[in-house]
Amino acid sequence: MSSEVDPLSEELFRSFAVVSKGLRQWVRTVMAAEPNMTVGRAGVLLGLLGRDGPVSMSALGTPQDLTPRSMTVLVDGLEREGLVQRTMDPRDRRVTLLSLTPPGRVIATEQLRPARQAAAALFDGLSQGDRQDLLRLLGEVAGHLAEHGIEVPLHPN
Repeated sequence: MSSEVDPLSEELFRSFAVVSKGLRQWVRTVMAAEPNMTVGRAGVLLGLLGRDGPVSMSALGTPQDLTPRSMTVLVDGLEREGLVQRTMDPRDRRVTLLSLTPPGRVIATEQLRPARQAAAALFDGLSQGDRQDLLRLLGEVAGHLAEHGIEVPLHPN
C-alpha cells in the first residue's frame, strides 16, 4: 500500500464518516416516537419481522455487527417487555432461536416499519438514477472491503 493517499480519497473517507454519523442520528430521531426504542432494538425486531420463522441470535446479530453479549442484552430487554420469545433449537441445544411475540409483531409492523420507511425517505430527494448510482457505488466499496477481509452485508434485513 502506498504511503501517499489521493486527497480526494481522503475527503471521501472523511465524508463517509460524517454522513454515517448523521444517518445514525437521523434514524435515532425518527425512532424517537417509540419510548425505549434504540436502533439496536429496532434492528432486532425488524430483522425478526422479515423472517418466516424463528431465527438464531447469531444469524440476526452478525449482519448488524452485534457481539453475542450485545445481542443477549438487547434480547433480555425485549423478552422482559414481552416483544420476543427465546426457544432452543431442537437440532442444536447450543443455539437459541428468537421469534416475535404478537405484541412485538404489532410494534414492528405498526411503528418500526413506518419509522424505517420515514428514515429511508431521506434519499427521496435524490433522483432515481442518483440513488441507483449511489447503491452501485456502495456495492463497490463493500466489494473493496471484502477484498481486505471485511464483509459488509448490504442487505441485512
